[in-house]
Amino acid sequence: MKYRLFVSDFDGTALRSDRTVSPLLARAIKDYESAGGTFVISSGRMFESIVAHACLLGLDDADMPICAQDGGVIKTLSGKEIAITTMPKSDVLDFALECERSGLYFQVYSKDTLFVEKANEFNLGYCNVSKIGMREVGKLSDFIAFSDEQFVKVLHHGDAEWALEHFKDRYEGIRFFLSSATFLDGASVNAGKGNALIKLCAYLNLGIENTVAIGDSMNDISMVEAACVGAAVANADDRLKAKAKLIVPSNDDDGVAKLLYMAINDEI
Repeated sequence: MKYRLFVSDFDGTALRSDRTVSPLLARAIKDYESAGGTFVISSGRMFESIVAHACLLGLDDADMPICAQDGGVIKTLSGKEIAITTMPKSDVLDFALECERSGLYFQVYSKDTLFVEKANEFNLGYCNVSKIGMREVGKLSDFIAFSDEQFVKVLHHGDAEWALEHFKDRYEGIRFFLSSATFLDGASVNAGKGNALIKLCAYLNLGIENTVAIGDSMNDISMVEAACVGAAVANADDRLKAKAKLIVPSNDDDGVAKLLYMAINDEI
C-alpha cells in the first residue's frame, strides 16, 4: 500500500452532519490500519475534544498521533507531546484588544486550556458539543498581558468572512482561516494543518509521497495542498475543492471511508 499516512479533518468530514460516525468509516479505519496504514485526525478542536470523540472512530492505539488546534498541538492519543507551536504573545494581545474595541466575541487557547472572559450561551454550548471545559478569567486582554501562558490558537465567533478580511494581514506571527462560516481560527504561521502533516511525516519517518489528506473547510487547504493526494468531501467549501486533486462523496455519504478503501486498494 503506497499511501501509509491518511489524515482527515473531523467536523464536516469524518463526522456526519448529525454528529455521528458512520459504521462504514469505523470499519474502513480498522481495515486501513490492518493494511499497515496510520490514520490521523487533524482538527481545529482541542486535543481533549478529539480524545473524547476517538471512540466514535474506533481509535484506541495509545501511540496514534492526533493533530489538534489547527496544527498547534500534536500529541499521541496517550498524551505524549510531539510538537507544540505557539503564537507571539504580542500578536495575541493585539488581537484581543482589537476584538474588545470592536465588540467581537473571541476566545483563546493554550495547549490544554480554553480561556474565556465569562460564561455565555455560546461558549457553554461550544464546550458541551466539544466535551471540554473552560476557564473564566475576566477581561481577556488583561489576562493575556499578565499571564505566563503561551497561546496556540485564537477563535472569533461571528461573521467569519468579514473578520478574515479584517485580520488576515495584520500580524506576521498569526495566520487566519475559516473553519466554518461562523468560526475564524488563528494559529501560528508555523502551525496550520499543512505544517502539522509535514511534522507527522518526520515523526513517522514517512515521505510526503506516502500521504493522503482530506477536509471540508479553508483551514484544511494547507494540508490538502501539502499531501501527495489532497481530497475534499462533496460538501466542502468551494475554495478547498479548487485546491483538491480528488472530490469524494459528502460526509453524510461515506466519502472518507470510500477514500480509505481507494488507498487500501491502491486505486488513487
